[in-house]
Amino acid sequence: MKRERNETMNLLQGLMGAAGCASGTAVVIENRDIVIEKRLVKEPETEISGIQEARKKYDLQLMELEMKAEKEVGEDGAGIFLAYREMLSDDVFFDKIFSQIRLEKVNAEYAIDQERAELAGIFEQMDDAYLKERATDINNVCIELIAVIQKVDRGMGFDRSRGSDLIAVAEDLTPADTIKMDKSILKGIITETGGVTSHTVILAKTLGIPAIVGVKGARSAISTGDAVLVYGDEGKLVICPGEAEKKEFETRLDQESRKKALFDSAKSRPAVTLDGKTVRVNINSGDSDSIANFKCDECDGVGLFRTEFIYMDHSDYPTEEEQFEIYRSMAQMNQGKELIIRTLDIGGDKQLEYMDLPKESNPFLGYRAIRLCLERVDVFKTQLRAILRAGVFGDVKIMFPMIVNLEELLKAKEILEEAKKELKAEGTDFRADIPVGIMVETPAAVLLSDKLAEEVSFFSIGSNDLIQYTTASDRMNERVQSLYDSFNISVLRSIRMVCENAARHGVAVGICGEAASDTKLVPLWVAMGVDELSMVPSQVAKVKYMIGRLSKEEMQRELAEVLAMGRIQDVKDRLAEIESKLLNQ
Repeated sequence: MKRERNETMNLLQGLMGAAGCASGTAVVIENRDIVIEKRLVKEPETEISGIQEARKKYDLQLMELEMKAEKEVGEDGAGIFLAYREMLSDDVFFDKIFSQIRLEKVNAEYAIDQERAELAGIFEQMDDAYLKERATDINNVCIELIAVIQKVDRGMGFDRSRGSDLIAVAEDLTPADTIKMDKSILKGIITETGGVTSHTVILAKTLGIPAIVGVKGARSAISTGDAVLVYGDEGKLVICPGEAEKKEFETRLDQESRKKALFDSAKSRPAVTLDGKTVRVNINSGDSDSIANFKCDECDGVGLFRTEFIYMDHSDYPTEEEQFEIYRSMAQMNQGKELIIRTLDIGGDKQLEYMDLPKESNPFLGYRAIRLCLERVDVFKTQLRAILRAGVFGDVKIMFPMIVNLEELLKAKEILEEAKKELKAEGTDFRADIPVGIMVETPAAVLLSDKLAEEVSFFSIGSNDLIQYTTASDRMNERVQSLYDSFNISVLRSIRMVCENAARHGVAVGICGEAASDTKLVPLWVAMGVDELSMVPSQVAKVKYMIGRLSKEEMQRELAEVLAMGRIQDVKDRLAEIESKLLNQ
């Protein structure tokens, strides 16, 4: 039942979480607190066994959420759940819990909650806002684990039975809550707690859902069924709006719609700068949903086709024929536009039981990607044969990941030639002149890019890993995440070096990863001579629009000034000015 307008509680203020305006009907989500009591137990080992079983079960739940997030929001969104899985696998943390259970003979839930409170308290005392927010992640993992132990269903009932155009109002939402919600009816998020750097906010931004956090007393001021207007940019919301407020909102919405229409008008056109530089704006793909929903006319091609999902969807190695059908189908849907297929990049954060990969203390620096493929030649060659055969049906290209020296590249090319000879001997159609490129995602590849350029047709700079390896900061490690920064000047100078070496050898350069679609950085990429950017589909229109508003020559002058700066914040401030000018002029 809708309430009458109440002037004294009509306006609430919080903090901007994710930009945008939204109107809808409020759904107040009540707390789902679990009960944690201290109990003495006779069999401590039974409690410990229960925790171990719950860890396995919860890990499977997180793995499913990780895959769902990767389909909906891409690798970085999925990385949130990977980070949760890493917390769950922290044996040092759980060994402390097990010690307490054995020493004090207390129940599992109580011991977990005690260790949770201690560790979260350490993060809550930190000055850095981002690190403070990691206390929330620790709480989320521990509370959800306890819920698994107690067999408590923590579902929210946020579904179509409540209507459409819904605004979720909660004390806080976990990333799992957000991913589980039906995005076709979720129009906005309001939370009483949470910070602007929380993982839920990151997901909301990626999904394009306006969000306001830190709205004190939201659940007491708002009732389920209330009409609500959300101004994400201002951190403001209006409850039971009057006619004047509705009219003001419509005006704002109209302004946003016109800007979006401007962006969308650029979506199907080539992205060409004012002085004639063309940049291909491609999408990332690599799961069943993205293939099914692929729209060829809304991008310039596929700049990164991840093949891991094919292996992850199987209980054993996929056959050549199974892979060929997927690659062929994608090439045909692409209608002559480029399709860059990255060969198997498994290992690191992606593990498959049937591959029997070794457990490593630091898998990101271990047995993964091209390193694995060069040892398991039969697996690698099966994939290469399938790609070569699919090359007959479109502009297919092969890309090798994680190359760190010339020997690896030459060996991979040698195996590719063997695959060609086999197909030729069998009389099977394939593309003999298929272009070959590599991911440039390590400092080693950057420094060797002049030599690597002599052996390939194109580079694709994997910005996520390049930032991580250049700054020596694990992007999933809360304590060093502030160092993982796309605007780090060392990273920007590295990318410029790759572009210069590529240009000298006539090699095309692309960028994939989150930095490719950051509209503060796009002018720099154009100035450096980048030929292709690959991103999530939702960013294509905005990036194309921006490219069409800038001059490469002008940006080259800006590039020289930016790369001469010493402080990262100075770089961010200058690029923010350029972005505002290009998007709002």
